[in-house]
Amino acid sequence: MCTVLSLTRSFSYRLSYLLGSQDDDDVAIRLQPRHPETHTSNKFVERSLLLALSYIQQSIGLQEFHSKLRQPDDNGGALAIKLRADNDFYSQITHLKQRGLDLTPKNIESLEPFLPCPKDEMGNLVVNKTGLGSSAALVTSLVGALLSFFDVVSLPVTKDGGTNSNNKELHEEGLRIAHNLSQICHCHAQGKVGSGFDVSSAVYGSHIYTRFSENVINRFLESVDAQKGFEGGLDLTGILSQQLRELVNDTTKEWDCAVTPISLPQGLELLMADICGGSESPSMAKKILEWKKNNRKVGFLDDYYWKDLKRCNNKIVSLISNQLASQTVLKGLQRDGPVILASRTAEQWKKPMPSSWHEFEGSSWDIAGKLLDLRMAFMESRQNLKGMGKAADVPVEPDEQTNLANATMKLPGVVASGVPGAGGYDALFVVYVKGTVTCVDKSDSVRDNIANLWRDFSNQNDTTVVCPLSVKAAGFGGENGLCASALRW
Repeated sequence: MCTVLSLTRSFSYRLSYLLGSQDDDDVAIRLQPRHPETHTSNKFVERSLLLALSYIQQSIGLQEFHSKLRQPDDNGGALAIKLRADNDFYSQITHLKQRGLDLTPKNIESLEPFLPCPKDEMGNLVVNKTGLGSSAALVTSLVGALLSFFDVVSLPVTKDGGTNSNNKELHEEGLRIAHNLSQICHCHAQGKVGSGFDVSSAVYGSHIYTRFSENVINRFLESVDAQKGFEGGLDLTGILSQQLRELVNDTTKEWDCAVTPISLPQGLELLMADICGGSESPSMAKKILEWKKNNRKVGFLDDYYWKDLKRCNNKIVSLISNQLASQTVLKGLQRDGPVILASRTAEQWKKPMPSSWHEFEGSSWDIAGKLLDLRMAFMESRQNLKGMGKAADVPVEPDEQTNLANATMKLPGVVASGVPGAGGYDALFVVYVKGTVTCVDKSDSVRDNIANLWRDFSNQNDTTVVCPLSVKAAGFGGENGLCASALRW
C-alpha cells in the first residue's frame, strides 16, 4: 500500500509487483487507487510514483525492494509520503487578508510555513498558483524522497542551515539520476516534452540550462503511452522497467543537456510579485511557438526577435557572471550598495557623483555603470518580448504590466523589472540593489519601497492586487536545489 498525504487531500494506492521470474511483457509493477469510488486523480503524483518505484525496483532488485516495504508484523507493506508546498507556490493574499495584514514583505515572511490553500464559501479549494513551477517541484521532491528513502542515491544533506559537502561526487551522481528520472516523470505527466528548466531548477538551483534533445526520452514515453494498461490504474511491463533504468542511468550517453551555474552577485536581490485579478493566458507559449513556426518574418530580417532576444540574454549572463562577479565589484557593492546606490534612482546613477565616487574598478561610479549596462540589457529583452507578443497577437507583456514594471524601475535602487516566464498578467520580477536592513533576513529599504508602490497600485485599482512573494535569489547546488533535510512528519 502507498499513501500520499498533502495538506489538502490524500491519495491512497495499492502497489503490486511480481516477486518471481517474469517475462518482458509481464506487468512488473502496478498502481491502482485503493478507493476508486472517491479517488481524485493527480497525474503528477501517480505517474511519478509508478515510474520512480519501477526505477527503484530495477536498481536495487526485487527482494531488497520488497524488504524495504514489508512490515515486520504482516506479509504486506506500507509506504506513507507527505507532500508540503512552500507558501510562495500559491497566492497568500487571502491568508494575509484573513489575518488583517498588509501585503508587505515582512508580513509575508511572518506567515507560518506550508499553509494550505484557502477554501471558498462552498468548501471548495481555491488554488491560485504563482507560476514558480509547483508541479515540477512536486515531481522532483517526490522522486528525490523515494530515491533517498530506498538508498538508491546520495543527496546533499542540510545541517543547521548549511549543506554537507562530503561525498561531492556521490551527490553529483545522485542529482544527475534525480534530474533524469524527474524529467521523464514530469514529461509523462504533462503529456509532452517541455522546456525542462523548471525541473532542472528544482534539482540544481540557479543555472543556465540547455535542454536535452526530445528524442532522448520521446521513444520511451511513446512506448509507455502505447501500453494497453487496465482500467482504473497504471502499470509498467518488465521490458519498459528495464528500459527506464537504462534511460535514467544514461547507459548509451544520449542525455545532451547542459547545466552552467549562475547566481546574482551578493548585494543584488530578487523580488517577485503575485498579481491577482488579471487575465490568465495558459496557451500563450503555444501561440508564440505557432507564430514562430508559421510566420516569423518581421521587417527585413528572419527571426529578428528571437535572435536579438538571444543576444540580450547572453549579455545579461555575461554581465552577471563576469563584469559584476569580480571581487573588487563585490566588495564595492557591499561597501556602497546599501547607502549610495540603493538610495538613488538609475537616472541619478548617470549624473555627476559626489566627491567620494572616484572612477576606479569597484568604485560606486564603476558599479553604477555596470548596473546601467545590466538595466539596458533587461530593457532590450523586454522590448523584444513585447514586440514578439504584438506580432503574434499574444499579451506577453501587456500594457498593464508595462506600466507597473516601468513605475517600479523608477524607484531608487531598482535595476530592472519585467514579466517572467511565458509572460502574461499574473507575475512580475524585480532585480534591485539591496538597501539598508529593515527586518533581519526578511526585508530591506528598497524591498519595502517597492512593496509600498505595489500597495498603492492595488489600492487605486479595483480589479488587480499586487502582492510581494518571500522568494529571494538563490545560488547553485547544495540547499539551493534538491537535498535531504530533517523535516518533522
